[in-house]
Amino acid sequence: MKRWTGVALGLLLSGCVVMQSTYDAEVAHRTEVEEELALSSLRAIQLEQNIADLKKTEETLKLERSSLGEERVELMNSIEDLRIGNAGLEKELETEKQTRQRREAEIAEMSGTYQSLVDGLESELESGQVEIQRLKGQLQVRAVDKILFDSGSAKIKPAGRSVLAKLAGEFKNLKGYKIRVDGHTDNVPIATAAFPSNWELSATRASRVVRYLVDQGVDPGVLSATGYADNRPLVENDSAKNRSRNRRIELLLIPETGE
Repeated sequence: MKRWTGVALGLLLSGCVVMQSTYDAEVAHRTEVEEELALSSLRAIQLEQNIADLKKTEETLKLERSSLGEERVELMNSIEDLRIGNAGLEKELETEKQTRQRREAEIAEMSGTYQSLVDGLESELESGQVEIQRLKGQLQVRAVDKILFDSGSAKIKPAGRSVLAKLAGEFKNLKGYKIRVDGHTDNVPIATAAFPSNWELSATRASRVVRYLVDQGVDPGVLSATGYADNRPLVENDSAKNRSRNRRIELLLIPETGE
């Protein structure tokens, strides 16, 4: 205001006369301009603050986006791990299904073989000369030695050949099985030119049975022979009856997937 007063005085002193209304208008305009400048400054300050806030928000959003990107990568990795794990489980499941189906087929085949043997060897089973057992997925046919061999001999008797022929008829059609023929004796020692001990007698008898089965058409690749002498008795060798039970040939059908 003082500055405007000075201007007015200067004009008066210079000989210029300014109307009061004009002066008042100029003062009012100047005041208005100054107020607008003040408001403009306030708005500028507010805008600067807003810009600063926006920059902070932008930085926050960038950090959040970066964090979300990392989480997305981790999520995608987890999904891929789950996919791989699921594929592995599906493969295991398929393998398990195939194994179960194969095992069911083996059991069905074994059951059929068991029943056929029981039907074909009915008289021998009733007389106790032959025994048939199912043992945890395996099939065991046990024949006492008197139906197969004479005492101290490894020559198969006619009755024994008849039994083995019936067995061969079933064995040669089996798939996926090994056939192990085990020879056993009692504990009475033997010492002949042909058989110096029970080891030779039991092994030779088992081998003769294998040879006969091969002659009847059983695949030699699935057959094996083992002699155990008197080392695996069924019962104590303390009577003639028990010793007779221990003298035997056992034919064990073993799935190729088992032992």
